Amino acid sequence: MSQSRLLAKLLENEITDAECKQLNRLLGDDPALRRLYRKYMTLDAMLRWEIAPPLMKVSKEERTAVDSPSPAFLPDTDAPIPDSASRPIPSSYKLPLAHSTLGGWAFSYAVATVFVCLLILGFWAYKLPSDRGSLITTNENSRGLTTPGESSPARPALVFVGRVTGIAGAKWSDAPDYLPPIGVNVRLGRQYKLKSGLLEITYDSGAKVILEGPCDYTAESTAGGYLSHGKLVAKVKKNHELRMMNDESKTRSSDIHHSSFITPHLFAVRTPTAVVTDLGTEFGVEVDGLGNTTSHVFRGSVEVQAFAGGYRNKIVLRAAQSLRVEKGKGSDEAMLVAGVVEPPKFTRRLFGPPKQLDLLDIVAGGDGRGKRRERGIDATTGMEDPLFVPMNRGGHRDYRPVSWHRFIDGVFIPDGAAGLVKLDSAGNTFDGFPETTGRTFGSIWPRATEPKPHDSASDKSHRLWVYAMGRGEQFMPEERGLLGLHSNTGITFDLAAIRRTFPKFVPGRFQAVAGVADASHLTDIADGMVDFWVFVDGRLALKRMNVRPEDAPFGVDVELKSNDRFLTLVVTDGGNTAGSDWAVFGDPVLHVEPGDANETKR
Repeated sequence: MSQSRLLAKLLENEITDAECKQLNRLLGDDPALRRLYRKYMTLDAMLRWEIAPPLMKVSKEERTAVDSPSPAFLPDTDAPIPDSASRPIPSSYKLPLAHSTLGGWAFSYAVATVFVCLLILGFWAYKLPSDRGSLITTNENSRGLTTPGESSPARPALVFVGRVTGIAGAKWSDAPDYLPPIGVNVRLGRQYKLKSGLLEITYDSGAKVILEGPCDYTAESTAGGYLSHGKLVAKVKKNHELRMMNDESKTRSSDIHHSSFITPHLFAVRTPTAVVTDLGTEFGVEVDGLGNTTSHVFRGSVEVQAFAGGYRNKIVLRAAQSLRVEKGKGSDEAMLVAGVVEPPKFTRRLFGPPKQLDLLDIVAGGDGRGKRRERGIDATTGMEDPLFVPMNRGGHRDYRPVSWHRFIDGVFIPDGAAGLVKLDSAGNTFDGFPETTGRTFGSIWPRATEPKPHDSASDKSHRLWVYAMGRGEQFMPEERGLLGLHSNTGITFDLAAIRRTFPKFVPGRFQAVAGVADASHLTDIADGMVDFWVFVDGRLALKRMNVRPEDAPFGVDVELKSNDRFLTLVVTDGGNTAGSDWAVFGDPVLHVEPGDANETKR
């Protein structure tokens, strides 16, 4: 007999003892059928209570059965049911009829109608606009299911274990049997299947889980969940277990959780091959396509337990340690492999919409929201410089794309003697640069506010000029740091790529403090003189000529429109060679605004 027919006979109270045994056997062997069974039974229960007449009498026996549902009502949806925890569907189990006049065929049509409505609603949720990238701050709470002052003890209650507290670029799985969640409350047993993007869940205990797509995670208890594949980072407060020891939490987890591996008092992540249990910590877990599990500890410690076919082995990991649990040759084997050479990269934070983007962080390899420094770019090749390179560079006047960074379009050496100079990948050019030496010195370098001791003391010559210049506090009133551009250097930032990454916010202004550092304390011929240029899509937005060290630093404030694609910063020598041309942009930032704020600038 087909699976659907067995479920229909169960709902219509026509199932026999033999068919009950057959259904139990199928549920134990097929995870997909268990998921379908769970949805089917939950939907049936909700329909019966919605359709039931208001004054229908509920016997004490029926009320007890509803308040304490059998595991057949809520099966484990993703893991095989252990024999010690499995309970067959009793042949004498009878579902209460909603109304004597409601026939079996009518009820079946009602179930089908609601199921189709849920499918339509799921597709609608999948096509929600891209503002999912913002953090969720709504105070919605659906735990109250009855009118104030009234109670419905016989109605099956939904149990919530936490809330979705952050989403960044999340796209749900397009699997035909998956319905994306609606709302921010996390229901016990809810499955989260991400195709891409990030999603943060905060449990009522205070534990936080960041899911990174593609992944499949189920909140299977108040103290953890099941990760069938993908990556997550869990951050658990040290004292959260004290809040987990109340009677309500114990009751919630016992209703749905059948695994003997997860303790109800410690947060744990279960995978196809292991259980990772926190001991007051922050850790990451990755499950690959074969079910192999890799665990890495950022802070604190975790216990990793491998299991399969009754075999168990465990080990405690501490900060900076990694472990891999692999499947053996047999399906019932698993083994611990310590010392993962290179642990996976995990996302440990979800950022809210930024107010400004730090160009120093971007040049150093970040996305503008961090504080990266001390990694630069070769202006003649576009390649990354992990260390400042104290040498003359030149010979390449072509525009060089920076392919390794999505926010930096390219770099170049400006020289008016070569004619038109290309400023960006869109082909914008400028023919007003003066004739230069066609050479620059060192790297395009984002220097930290406080130079490292070995940087400032190891070489007091002009060769390490970004450190030999001193602290340079006159150029960085906000103490962010300095962007060092020796004369005859150009760099172009990709504003369109930034808008694609932060779709609800757009760069509105570029601001910095510019000037030339003094080299007179190192050489008798400190004759630095520099020209500063700023372009937006090839249009000249700022020009300051013949700037010397004795000139006061000047502010740079350039307005950006919502459809501008490129921002280009250029420094050329002032016509007196390039010696001691120590040009800097201090505290360089892009101030961002809400997307709608720039609509009038188009």
